[in-house]
Amino acid sequence: MPNQQKIKKRLYAFYDLNKEKGDRFIKNHFLAEGYNLKTISRFIKDAKNNVPLGRKKGRGKKPTVNTPINRKRVRRLFDHKKGISQHRAASKLNCSTRSIGRMLQTLKKPIRCFKQTKKTKRTLLQKALARPKCRRLYMKYHQHEFVMDDESYFTLSNSVLTENNTYYSSDCLLTPSDVVNWEKAKFEEKILLWIIFSSKGIGQVYIAQSKQAINKYIYLDKCIKKRLVPFINKYYRGDQYVFWPDLASLHYANSVQIWLEENNINFLAKSDNPANLPEVSPIENVFVIIKRDVYRDGWSVSSIKQYKQRICLTMRKLPSDCVQKLMTSTIQRLDQVRQNGIA
Repeated sequence: MPNQQKIKKRLYAFYDLNKEKGDRFIKNHFLAEGYNLKTISRFIKDAKNNVPLGRKKGRGKKPTVNTPINRKRVRRLFDHKKGISQHRAASKLNCSTRSIGRMLQTLKKPIRCFKQTKKTKRTLLQKALARPKCRRLYMKYHQHEFVMDDESYFTLSNSVLTENNTYYSSDCLLTPSDVVNWEKAKFEEKILLWIIFSSKGIGQVYIAQSKQAINKYIYLDKCIKKRLVPFINKYYRGDQYVFWPDLASLHYANSVQIWLEENNINFLAKSDNPANLPEVSPIENVFVIIKRDVYRDGWSVSSIKQYKQRICLTMRKLPSDCVQKLMTSTIQRLDQVRQNGIA
């Protein structure tokens, strides 16, 4: 209860007991406690006129910003909309951003801000083929283990992680400049990381500078012959596996496919490989885990050599059970798309 209401309640009770003694007695009593004479006089007048103790609805200053018309305008601007900010809305309604925030909260059905979820953009053909291809993969390979490969780029700065874009401080003026700012070159060097993995773990990685782009010759020699084949020979016997490459053109180059067939490598045919379907492949999750560990605690470096060492160290420390759980979920993901399709 506000202070004025408490005083008013006390004065009403005191007035009922001592109104025969007169107004001067009541005023002197509350003046001795240090209260304002005008306030006491107003409350005595209210008590004489039997004004209710509570605040009468409609009394006080009428709102000039949080009006029904402005609340309707705010709802039209924000409800089920994107691309609008409280700052822009404040300039349209000629008020403060704080007033906009208050109106959003005091609406009959309050409006809150949500972060957009990332959704893969697909063509109509890709959407139409996703379910039958996943059905074919599930029926044909549900008793096999998938061996996957993919590549990703790592920058020298640590800005790819959201947690490295922010900092905490009690006083920004006293915070060191290397914490407040992060340096990024206009044309930043990158490291390319190629990995091969299955439920058995991650095989030998291939690391190269971004200028040394992977073509079909490097992919066949450095990745397939020197890394994929030893990985398969180490963990698999017979045809209880299937190699599931990315749909990049170099992965399905004629020379690559001919070599795989000649060496009896069981691989997924290009016609069976669903395009643009990250929901069923855990490869992106693996790269997220690797990048999170590489850039942990705001780590960054200017030397390519040190960067390669950091990636290799991270790969050795990567928990094997984490990759196993992701890979064992591939069949479940295929089954889910097979039954329900994609949005």
